[in-house]
Amino acid sequence: MNQLLELAQQAALEAGKAIMEVYAQPFEVYTKDDDSPVTQADLRASNIIKEILKPTGIPFISEEDLPPDRSQYNRYWLVDPLDGTVEFVNRNGEFTVNIALIDDKQPVLGVIYAPVLDVMWWAIYDTRLRDTRHGRILMSHVSQSRVPRPFTVLVSRSHRTPEVDAYINKVLRPAHPDLVIDTQGSSLKFARLAEGSADVYVCYSKTKEWDTAAADAILRAAGGRVLRISDGQPLEYSKKEYPNPPFVAWARISLDENR
Repeated sequence: MNQLLELAQQAALEAGKAIMEVYAQPFEVYTKDDDSPVTQADLRASNIIKEILKPTGIPFISEEDLPPDRSQYNRYWLVDPLDGTVEFVNRNGEFTVNIALIDDKQPVLGVIYAPVLDVMWWAIYDTRLRDTRHGRILMSHVSQSRVPRPFTVLVSRSHRTPEVDAYINKVLRPAHPDLVIDTQGSSLKFARLAEGSADVYVCYSKTKEWDTAAADAILRAAGGRVLRISDGQPLEYSKKEYPNPPFVAWARISLDENR
């Protein structure tokens, strides 16, 4: 597993370099069939990651490179080569490269790289290798912060919906009347939860499995969880279709408090 992690890290770094080359100059923005934006940076990053991970022999699935059917894959790479394309287009720096390894319908390895920040978060989280609580964790830039601060709720910078505000006011605010709401793009929200600098991320917007898989592995390894709002169960992977349902991602401290 460590060798796979090293390759995923290398792939994220190389993809990040290509993304920054595009970011530094004028670029075209195209619209995909689902009305989401895509740029040359998305496509270049996807191809770079695919080539670096190719020697592993593990099937590759990317937002920009989808197979007609993945039902025969028990183990595969699940990649978002540029998470936060809207943030990339808006040039606010809040975008990431996300690489996950899915094994038996669970994210067991995750790498998030923020090219503008030049910061990487990573984790191995394999239920077959963990104890009953914490797991075997290999991470960078993840430390649970215990500095006193307000209860912090994260929402998407570009995809905040009325349902998010309704959930915050109905479910979270009664227990935390002095909560603060902060906005952030891409998987950086999950990274903040893993580090302990925020408590919960509420998402009702349209996301896909590749948006959450790498971050889900990292957050699980840090003791947090990503749970469906409908029934409080963990997000599922390797479903027939890729879209995620609405979910809430909890940092470890918050998860313990809200059980």
